[in-house]
Amino acid sequence: MPATDYEYIVYRNVGGVAVISFQETVAMFDADKVQVVGRELLDLVASRRYTKLVIDLANAHFVSSAMLAHFVKLHRKVQEGKGRLRLCNLRPVIMDAFKVSGFDRIFEIYPDEAAALKKF
Repeated sequence: MPATDYEYIVYRNVGGVAVISFQETVAMFDADKVQVVGRELLDLVASRRYTKLVIDLANAHFVSSAMLAHFVKLHRKVQEGKGRLRLCNLRPVIMDAFKVSGFDRIFEIYPDEAAALKKF
């Protein structure tokens, strides 16, 4: 059952892995909402002690540079705790942006949730 303790993210615990999705696509690029999403993602690691995360970007049509910065910050925080962060279900336009910016070399990216979970 998904947990909706947050305003913009929803997560499920799948075998100790937090599988995160977003409640609305606007949260991925609206400046004020991006800040809240960033805090919510960090809270999963800090207060809920998740060290394994999969972020499902299936409903993201666009990801702002500010949101990418939050993903990088989250990635570093997870690595500090000896954890892993994976992304899945990136639309082609988002995958292209990741490749152009070099983010595809920073993040582990999988075609779908099952593939991302299988590797844990």
